[in-house]
Amino acid sequence: MKIVERFALMVFSLIVLVLSITLFAIMFSIVDAEILITPIRFIASDIMVFRTVLVVNTVIFLLAVKALFFPSKMENLSKDGIVLENASGKLVISRESLENLVASVAKEIPGAESVTSRTFLDKDRNLKVYVTTTVSRDMTLKEVSSQLQDKIKAAMKETADLEVKEVNIRVKNISSKKVKTKVPKNTGEPKEEPAVTEEEDKEEEQTEGEE
Repeated sequence: MKIVERFALMVFSLIVLVLSITLFAIMFSIVDAEILITPIRFIASDIMVFRTVLVVNTVIFLLAVKALFFPSKMENLSKDGIVLENASGKLVISRESLENLVASVAKEIPGAESVTSRTFLDKDRNLKVYVTTTVSRDMTLKEVSSQLQDKIKAAMKETADLEVKEVNIRVKNISSKKVKTKVPKNTGEPKEEPAVTEEEDKEEEQTEGEE
């Protein structure tokens, strides 16, 4: 939210608060209704005060129109994804694409199963990733979570040029499946037989002669 919109929200909140308190006070006869009429008469009788109030009221009115009918485009875009700006324009990276990136990274990590994720921007526009996963029973939870955190941060930086402030892992369940270890494939090439030395060859000839 931009500074102008924050200021407008703060001003409206204060005005509504003051009016609400005043209305409650009048309804319960804590103060006399004349308290509202007296300031109005004073404003109308003094030309300088009237002009000052008119200017302030006009500014508040314009802020209200801006906040209600012309919201910040940046805020509208950021609801659907991350907005990156440069001299040439804007780039919107959807949340879905970021979550698909997390899913593809998780497939490379042994022991991480059924991975789902959500990405959020906090009030300071820092990117946070929340991951829910099932971990295989023969894997260490700390090891799997550390790999997820490191690889997700690296993938976000490399692919989308985004700095991830936090990657929070929630282990939903422990799977009964074991991680399959990769067995080296048999290439079918014949194994080399050990070479016969000259001394071994002579011993074989002597043995055959004795026989």
